[in-house]
Amino acid sequence: MPPSQSKEGGVKGFLTRAGKSFYAGGTYLKEKSWMAAKMAGNVGFVVATTSIVVLMPLIFEIMREGQMIESDKLQVKELRTQGYSDPQLQEMGFNKVALGLAPAVLKSS
Repeated sequence: MPPSQSKEGGVKGFLTRAGKSFYAGGTYLKEKSWMAAKMAGNVGFVVATTSIVVLMPLIFEIMREGQMIESDKLQVKELRTQGYSDPQLQEMGFNKVALGLAPAVLKSS
């Protein structure tokens, strides 16, 4: 048998074959991890843009509602100093939150 076709044996041959195997496995994992990272980036982009489009208007509306309640509370406070009662204020259209009354859901029976 010519020396070019003989396989290396022993510990040296084992380590050579193991090194080639590990190198091939590392190359494979590098390619697959890069693909997974790109897919995760795409998923992250979709989630981020969807949350911006869906959640930001909701957050703005919640903030606006809070500002309106605070404005109503100031008006109610001013009208109470002028002598208006809670039933009169409710007839004017102020909600129970602005009047400082607990909603019916929170009342214990």
